[in-house]
Amino acid sequence: MHMRLLWQDLRFGARLLWKAPAFSAVALVALALGMGAATAIFSVVDTVLLKPLAFRDPDRLLVIWEKNPAQNRYKLFVAPVNFLAWQKQSRATGSMGALQDVRVNLTGGPNGHIDPEELKVERVTAGLLPMLGVQPVIGRAFRPEEDQPGRANFVLLSHSLWQRRFGADPAIAGKSIRLRDQPYLVTGVMPAGFEILAHGMDAWIPLALNPNNPRAMNGQFLTVIARRTAPLEQVRAELEGIGAQMEQAVPELNRGRRPSVFVFSEELVGGVQRALWVLLGAVGCLLLIACVNVANLLLARGTARRREIALRAALGAGRGRIMVQLLSESVLLSLAGGVLGIAFGVGAVRILASAPGVAIPRLAGASLDLRLFLFGLGVSLLTGILFGVAPAISCTGMCLSTALNEVARGGTLGRRGRTVRDGLVITEVALAVVVLIGAGLLIRSFLRLRNVDPGFQPGGLLTLRVPLSGGRNAAVERRVAFFQQLAERVAAIPGVTSVGAINGLPLTGLGVGATFAVEGRPAPPVEQRPMALHRSVTPAYFRTMAIPMAAGRYFTESDNAKSAPVAIVNQTLARRFFPGTGAVGGRLVVDAEPPRVVEIVGVVGDVKPDRIENEDWPAIYNPYAQLSATSMELAVRASVPPMSVAAAVQREVRNLDADQPVADVRPMSEVVDLSVAGPRFNTWLLTAFAIIAFVLAAVGIYGVVSYDVSERTNEIGIRLALGAQPGDVLRMVVGHGALMAAWGIGAGLVAAFGLTRLMGSMLYGVDPTDAWTFGAISLLLGAVALAASYVPSRRAMALNPVAALRHE
Repeated sequence: MHMRLLWQDLRFGARLLWKAPAFSAVALVALALGMGAATAIFSVVDTVLLKPLAFRDPDRLLVIWEKNPAQNRYKLFVAPVNFLAWQKQSRATGSMGALQDVRVNLTGGPNGHIDPEELKVERVTAGLLPMLGVQPVIGRAFRPEEDQPGRANFVLLSHSLWQRRFGADPAIAGKSIRLRDQPYLVTGVMPAGFEILAHGMDAWIPLALNPNNPRAMNGQFLTVIARRTAPLEQVRAELEGIGAQMEQAVPELNRGRRPSVFVFSEELVGGVQRALWVLLGAVGCLLLIACVNVANLLLARGTARRREIALRAALGAGRGRIMVQLLSESVLLSLAGGVLGIAFGVGAVRILASAPGVAIPRLAGASLDLRLFLFGLGVSLLTGILFGVAPAISCTGMCLSTALNEVARGGTLGRRGRTVRDGLVITEVALAVVVLIGAGLLIRSFLRLRNVDPGFQPGGLLTLRVPLSGGRNAAVERRVAFFQQLAERVAAIPGVTSVGAINGLPLTGLGVGATFAVEGRPAPPVEQRPMALHRSVTPAYFRTMAIPMAAGRYFTESDNAKSAPVAIVNQTLARRFFPGTGAVGGRLVVDAEPPRVVEIVGVVGDVKPDRIENEDWPAIYNPYAQLSATSMELAVRASVPPMSVAAAVQREVRNLDADQPVADVRPMSEVVDLSVAGPRFNTWLLTAFAIIAFVLAAVGIYGVVSYDVSERTNEIGIRLALGAQPGDVLRMVVGHGALMAAWGIGAGLVAAFGLTRLMGSMLYGVDPTDAWTFGAISLLLGAVALAASYVPSRRAMALNPVAALRHE
């Protein structure tokens, strides 16, 4: 019997919702957008920030760099000699490992030659993977005896490389592949999605430190990972003491340097943590706005049905029976919104996980979290229950005549309902103000970011990396000849106008650096000397990139290994270290390996080396023929679309060396876009939330004012009959909407003034309390509130007094 009644209530509720398509559509869309967006962002935050790392006891893992406070640098790579000292002397860490990111050429598989490819590889100590508590899914990890100089030709494959290049061969362990022109024995395959600190690694090889090679041991290239067995502060204090001892033991390497300890999880996600929390707060506001919007719609709809509820009660329906019937409508609405929300949330998570160029750790593993979705569904159900049955609670407690009289004259129940609805709209507008101001700040910041001059002309440029490696490329003469020949061949391709090369394109990272001093001036100690980016370029590089020459000359073919060492510096270095005198003709002592004295022959404009919003670094450019690098990036300027010559360029590389891979073939405009991918991602996402919040707030104001006009039809008729003019009705109705908007905007501005300060690190060239943004958003919402109020006011102005007085 009860099930039959429940089924009848559900069917009746569905018919009523179907007969009110505008109400149902707005409520469904609001719930779906609010729950779907909230669940998607909640799922991303849960995956990236909250879920434990897939390591053993991840909360005890640390990342140890080095710092030099005198140079304001706190994440410097570690020298092997220091790592070994820490590993031997530390008692507050139970185990310690190290790694180095490198690029390695793959040229052969188990069955012979394969298409060459450059791999992203990490060199790791043999104890690192066991310390992390991760084992290969196929084969085994490295043994200690395999992590030795001369015995380190072993490799672990990533799951993706195993599938992509070796056909997911289950018997791959024990087979040989060719890396660096040498055979490497595959010991195993790591689990899918495994990564340590860097994203997208293809393989792991033994680090094989050689204590008998002082030059290698004093090079600074390691990242150290440790597992603590004592409190964090004790670890820091102990390593600080060991660092002081190492400064005494190796002063030329460690003067002014100390260990710098970070929690592993914070190091992994620290760069995106603030942005994700801001997005989470914004989407939380969006969910609240959606629920408030639906609550307002349900409350207004329930208030409009007071006569129906009162009549049903008078005809014998009990309060419980009426509530169950109204509850069935609310539950149907919430469940239908939940189903749409699931579809929206699944699509949103997939889009977020595959967003190009967004370097968010662990994002690829994000999926719709059912627990979080159920929470959102619970919030929407609670909203439906509270505001869907509220009119029934009030109406069924009255006698029929009282309820009908209250309905007819818009009495206390109507006034009480209007007060609640007005409060909900004010809350909705306040939340929308916060989200809109946040989005406005990001939009202004992003526009300023895109207007920053990178220092070169990206249009018409093709870029690609040519990583020379292997024994046959060890000779400097071989590398110089290779790139000279390649530049000549590529320049002859139809449509190509210029070709240059550099060992580190702009906007791709700081790369190699070196300290320096100005010859002829008192030189500070090495640890206090300024740092400059150290680049090798071919003669045509600056012309190809359209980097302007401010003074002096470009490199020529005569700047070779037999001529005097020369350099070109950027304007930042010239301005700081040669103020007023001009840098051309000056000489620099560069602390490279080996140290070099170079004469400055030119000054070029500044270019952005890594993040476009960062300050310019001093830079020293060297002729490639005098300071060669194994891996160079080609810049090809073309008079045709850049990608149309990409195949011909790659063909010329293969014609020179069939085993030579080519990597990162893309137009330079894509590199520029990727440099702002993170800010663009945050801006687009928060802007999407803001648009939804804006629409919902406008719908909320319109809905409340429209219902208010409908409910006060009799009152308006009386006013018109007593001589009120249409303008008076307009001011009354629009004034009601404007007053709600003013209260909401005021509350939102106060909240935004405090909350947007959390966005400081996400903004470029814009203050978190930017008056222009705050004012523009206030005016925009005010205008929308007036427009949303004006539409129903037109209907009120056109009322016939006689018809209005007869309205029920």
